[in-house]
Amino acid sequence: MSEFDLIVIGGGVSGIAAAAHARRAGRDVLLLEAGDRLGGCAHTWQPRPGFWLELGAHTAYNSYGALLALNPDPAYANLIPRAKVGYHFFADGKPQSPFARLGFLEAALHLPLGLGRSKAGQDVASYFTRLLGRGNWQRLLAPAFAAVLSQPAGPYPAEWLFKRKDRVKAAPRKFSHAGGLQGWLTELLGDVPVRYGQAVQGLSLEGEGVRLRLADAVLTAREVVIATPLDVAAGLLDGVAPELAARLSATPMADIETHAVVLPAAKTALPPVAGLIGGDDAYYSAVSRDYLPHPEWRGFAFHFKPGRLNAEARRRKIAEVLGCTPADFAHETEKINRLPALTPASVTLALELRDSLARTPVRLVGNYLNGLSLGDAAVHAAQGA
Repeated sequence: MSEFDLIVIGGGVSGIAAAAHARRAGRDVLLLEAGDRLGGCAHTWQPRPGFWLELGAHTAYNSYGALLALNPDPAYANLIPRAKVGYHFFADGKPQSPFARLGFLEAALHLPLGLGRSKAGQDVASYFTRLLGRGNWQRLLAPAFAAVLSQPAGPYPAEWLFKRKDRVKAAPRKFSHAGGLQGWLTELLGDVPVRYGQAVQGLSLEGEGVRLRLADAVLTAREVVIATPLDVAAGLLDGVAPELAARLSATPMADIETHAVVLPAAKTALPPVAGLIGGDDAYYSAVSRDYLPHPEWRGFAFHFKPGRLNAEARRRKIAEVLGCTPADFAHETEKINRLPALTPASVTLALELRDSLARTPVRLVGNYLNGLSLGDAAVHAAQGA
């Protein structure tokens, strides 16, 4: 007999959604997390009491129904609405409205021909070039979408970008939480038991269940959900479906060099912004904490393009953008964020993975199967919980 009904491997948004929805459905669930924290791509850094900054995912929306269904307060009073600040390009030492880069005549000439065109099988570059014109794609959309995805946007599948979703109108349209997004996701997990520092080294089918090999133990479960980063998932899947694992492992990963700083508010004259779009500069985006303003401190997470600048050059670039000196930084931290680099072929592969694994006690969930956003990952993870 299996020791557990369901084991979820990975404590990011997909693992949390899968485990919490299964728990609500009355299942006996165990979550294994290889690291020492939950959240995955949602990583809230708190360098000083009362002030935190997101290092990965930055925003939650009321279209994230699969997550909001788990919210412990049905009135959503635990969610903090974001202040209305926007994203801007940074040009000539100051923020620039995205509309300043829009060629209205070019858009007007292309839009009637592009409306109604299917996104299926199209990458983002092809779809939006036809929709608004090559100039608008190069000047505006390519850098803006790259800032959203933290990687070159052109190859990304068009049908997975900006999907239409129902909204939970009782919740704030854009929001965070007193503990940041990581704190909110941890709260959503509820009473699901978690074992930290538990890296699963291999999976194999055993009878009607699954055998999990850890460094110092072996566990068995009736069903396993793999909710790890794509490359880790491919390694685990190799013991169950090696051909599918090989195809999954061929999907490249995109590394993002994140360098975050906190400084006294008086040290920068940059007006309040949700974030800056780097464009041709060395960073994809610089996302601020200004959507939850603080009277004394401001924080910025710069997501740099990999291999462009060393650590000291990144510090100088941040200071240049903020109009200060590196000596003004009261707190700093660095990390590497990793995301799958998806293409239209990823959509086809996702469907094949779901169909093939439906006949096994192993299920894959993650941001490579439905889109990169927290909401998209959670929707897929919640299905069949």
